[in-house]
Amino acid sequence: MYRWLDYTMPSSRTACVIVRPVMAETLTVWITAGVPQKQFDELRAALPACEFLTAPELDAEALARVDVLYAEDPIPDEMMARMPRLEWVQVTRGGVYEFLTPFVKASPLQITSSTGVHGPAFSDFCIALLFALGKKLPHFWRAQHEGRWDPVTPGVISGKTLGILGLGTTGSELARKANCLGLRVLATKRTPSPKPDYVDHLGLPDYMPQLLAESDFVVLAMPSIPSTVGLLGERELRLMKPTAYLINLTTGKAITEELLVRALKEGWIAGAAIDALPLRPLPMESELWKLPNLIITPRVAGQTPHKWELIVPIFQDNLQRFIDGRPLHNLANKDLGY
Repeated sequence: MYRWLDYTMPSSRTACVIVRPVMAETLTVWITAGVPQKQFDELRAALPACEFLTAPELDAEALARVDVLYAEDPIPDEMMARMPRLEWVQVTRGGVYEFLTPFVKASPLQITSSTGVHGPAFSDFCIALLFALGKKLPHFWRAQHEGRWDPVTPGVISGKTLGILGLGTTGSELARKANCLGLRVLATKRTPSPKPDYVDHLGLPDYMPQLLAESDFVVLAMPSIPSTVGLLGERELRLMKPTAYLINLTTGKAITEELLVRALKEGWIAGAAIDALPLRPLPMESELWKLPNLIITPRVAGQTPHKWELIVPIFQDNLQRFIDGRPLHNLANKDLGY
């Protein structure tokens, strides 16, 4: 049997088509992600023609048979090179940049993500952080812990301005919910697109300075790729209102730890919440732990108890598409990094 494969050249975005002989009855799928038994049994029952390998490590003979890889974490290039039949990698995450190694970028491998399912969890978590900061809940938590009766007036959420840097899947879901809560929503997006009704203003990246200056809450919801490293420097943070809050969910290297400490200590902004950190776990000696106007969470914004129930069907659908020779969903652009 022959399967048609879309192949995007690493040095350009010119789409080519190649043909490669693959025996459907010997399609071998290596699952390195920790898929629960229930979802694995359903996957195997739905695709009986596939051979599923679940061992954390494979010998040379088994690696040489692998056609498809389902992974939660990147595989070293040295091991990727030992899978000559490998054509496609499905990632359990919404972001794929860490998987775009030199070997992968130089090869015709297709990389697909699980984007689309994490938006509700991320946006719910962000709304929770927005209310915690805006209603001054950290103040009350500290007072309770210290046994102090210390009433202060909570802030207002409705009518405030929310700025979202990155109106992708996560940002769009957040914008929709924020609009329902009565917030004015500003957003940026890398490429031009129609403005959704639940966004008051949508601009390209050059709109960011105005967004920062007008927003009461600024949320980073962009992919973690080289272009977002150092996105917020001192100039950008000083554009924000001293009463504004920063929430970082996705881009751990968008702001340095030292700069965030300064901004919070010196009152450039009122406070922040960070789920995306440059170092995970955050070292105990980090000064961030000691800041009273900062909420730190351990990279859990996109997590849900129903994770596998949501992402395994994406893989199952794509695996059937791969077998049928149809285009795959959530295909990553190796040039853009997502």
